[in-house]
Amino acid sequence: MGFNCSAVENDSHADLRLFQRVAYMLVFTVGLPLNISALWFFSRIQHWTDTHVYMANLMLADVLLILFLPFRIFQTFCPIDPSALCTFLICVHYSNMYVSIFTIMVISAHRLAVIRFPLLARALQTRRKTMARVVCLFIWVFVIAICAAFSSNMFPKKLRECYERKHEHLLDFPFLLVLEIVGYLLPVAIVTTCSGQAICLLNKSTENQLQHAERKHVLERKRVVAIITANLIIFLVCFSPIHLAHLLKYLKSGKSVLFTDAFYEVSEWIATTNCCLDAVGYYFLLKKVFKGKT
Repeated sequence: MGFNCSAVENDSHADLRLFQRVAYMLVFTVGLPLNISALWFFSRIQHWTDTHVYMANLMLADVLLILFLPFRIFQTFCPIDPSALCTFLICVHYSNMYVSIFTIMVISAHRLAVIRFPLLARALQTRRKTMARVVCLFIWVFVIAICAAFSSNMFPKKLRECYERKHEHLLDFPFLLVLEIVGYLLPVAIVTTCSGQAICLLNKSTENQLQHAERKHVLERKRVVAIITANLIIFLVCFSPIHLAHLLKYLKSGKSVLFTDAFYEVSEWIATTNCCLDAVGYYFLLKKVFKGKT
């Protein structure tokens, strides 16, 4: 593994490299303690549910992404020459991102199913945790298989430096289609549809029971609506720009354009911030732990 530290001094995109340096250091310093705290909270849960399994899987993806961020930060100070390590680091980075995307997709579908079919959800309660574990395992196997199948896109000969491809080497079109359709359009359609339906059902339930339900139950439904809305917004904000950036880079036919390069790097950082924003979901799920009720 070699280094090319002089490249920083002669970098024509020095401002962009400075942004990456500060931005990823911020994600690391904020995300690490947040996720360590989440790990501690999860360790205090005595009776796990399927929701806990899904959230733990999401947290695992976030933790792994954060643990490898120091390589990304070091890259901004002293670029690492393309090697097999770079291929591995890129695979780890994107694997964890797509595990997060698919896990959030499954959480949205699961949440709608519980809201729409509460009696069936209770009847299957003993099986739901096992099903959740199988689904999470499948997500990891599926994402790793996709990464392995298209790993040639991240071979050292196609990299200018670690985490940065040569402009003349575009992503293979089949790989781009998988990223855009399977990795984004399908999940965003499911997350948006399920979140929208869940919000409508909860609002309708609140309106129907406003005169009869206790105030605390009404407030609880409103709180859940707010959480679902926030999760949807975070998902769209974090993962939409990076997939638009992939498409823009491909359409530019490998040409180095300052706006496209900057948009891609900023979008990639925004996607990474999801590992910090997920902590909001952990808080609302685990706040009973603070009271010792879990």
